Amino acid sequence: MDGPGWLTERDEPFHGHFVRWLTSDRDGDYPAGFALAADLGRPAVPLLWQMLQAERSNVAHRNALLAAALLAGGTAEDDRLFEWLDQQKAIKEERAMAALGVALGPPRSRPVPDFWSRCFGPTKSPDEILAIVVRLAAARIPGSERGAPVLTSDEAGLAGATAYAGLPVSNTIWSRRWNLRSPERHDELFWRGALLCGARREEDDRPIATELLKHAREVAELPGNQFAAARAAAALLLARRGEVRCVGARPEYEELELLASDRESAVALRPWLGPVPQPRDDRPQRLAVEYVLSRVPREGVADREAWAAEPRVRREIAVALAWSLLADNPPAIEDVTVPLVPEWFFVRWAAGLPAHPDRCNDAPLSMLARLCAEGRAPRAAVRDALEEALWRWGSHPGLGLLENEQLLVRDLVLVGSNPGTRYLRHLTWEQRYRPTGIGHASAFFDAAVALWDFVRTPRLPLPPSYRLR
Repeated sequence: MDGPGWLTERDEPFHGHFVRWLTSDRDGDYPAGFALAADLGRPAVPLLWQMLQAERSNVAHRNALLAAALLAGGTAEDDRLFEWLDQQKAIKEERAMAALGVALGPPRSRPVPDFWSRCFGPTKSPDEILAIVVRLAAARIPGSERGAPVLTSDEAGLAGATAYAGLPVSNTIWSRRWNLRSPERHDELFWRGALLCGARREEDDRPIATELLKHAREVAELPGNQFAAARAAAALLLARRGEVRCVGARPEYEELELLASDRESAVALRPWLGPVPQPRDDRPQRLAVEYVLSRVPREGVADREAWAAEPRVRREIAVALAWSLLADNPPAIEDVTVPLVPEWFFVRWAAGLPAHPDRCNDAPLSMLARLCAEGRAPRAAVRDALEEALWRWGSHPGLGLLENEQLLVRDLVLVGSNPGTRYLRHLTWEQRYRPTGIGHASAFFDAAVALWDFVRTPRLPLPPSYRLR
């Protein structure tokens, strides 16, 4: 699988950086090592796997190298990962890290043969934490319901991960866990798993989907910080099913950006989505994109004086307007200029108006503008690049679903670990969910927490399932 351009141990600078950052107990720096692996991409994969094979005994180092290899290779390296699991008598920490890397990665486009047996290895009764994280990984693998182990435990984390992966849950567990009047401890993990699965499978027409919508409406009405994450999952499901209404007081911006994350829902909520951020909207960039989604481009152009005076949102609105205009049949718009907004170039170019590129405060967009001006950029490719800019900036509405999926993974696997004590600080140690099976002082959690922290920053490529709709 190696070839021209692949890095090996002969590439001393890169090898030395990975050794220092991923396998040094004295001055290791997981974030730097992960960033280097992700930036180098597939050329770094052979080197990282060589280093992993050479590291015989230190589990902490092996887990860090495995995480870096998964970041570098992405979905293209799934075959190598599962072949490695087949050949290795990998211990549970390494199997858990492999599954965590899949769970935190993008959805896959093809199934993995014998997924369950290859993840669990020879053990007939996997530890709780491994059973949970493999189920979370199964949510990323199409066809994983085939051969899935039957859930015989009503343990909260296992039930939540099973619901998240869309695997069968017994009627007894389903009914008991949805007791919203007197919820049991950690029931909200199950609610979140089921609701996020429903949001991910927006075309689901099974009878259970109708019941899930009913539960989503009920969860959306629950008060208090304790259920904030569950309300967010409910908002995503309601948005993707077109079940939102502009009734009552405007929600807080965190909830509103989830409710309006789908174009149809944004249109339904357009009275709450304006060109100027509300004073209490601390991070209004996604709402600004949703404002554009809720209207035809002419309305966004007509509002230009209002939003162009808002530095926090004007580049997002200009890019989102250009993205809308690059549809198959773009409407005509006014021939106007918008000073201080260099991204307005893309609006004019998309509308077929004379346009001269200005330097954007984003190097890839500046390069793209030059290509557009020179007639070397296809419209479809420009549309994709503009959407990717919103993703890189953290302004893309699709990030709401991804972030809430990541938070569920964190809460099911990491919150109760020693390295994860900075998460959910408002909860006492006894209130945090802690799966059993890997000691919480284990070196697994050092690399696992660092990996989760790293993937929180949006990186390309943008997975198709999160694109603007």
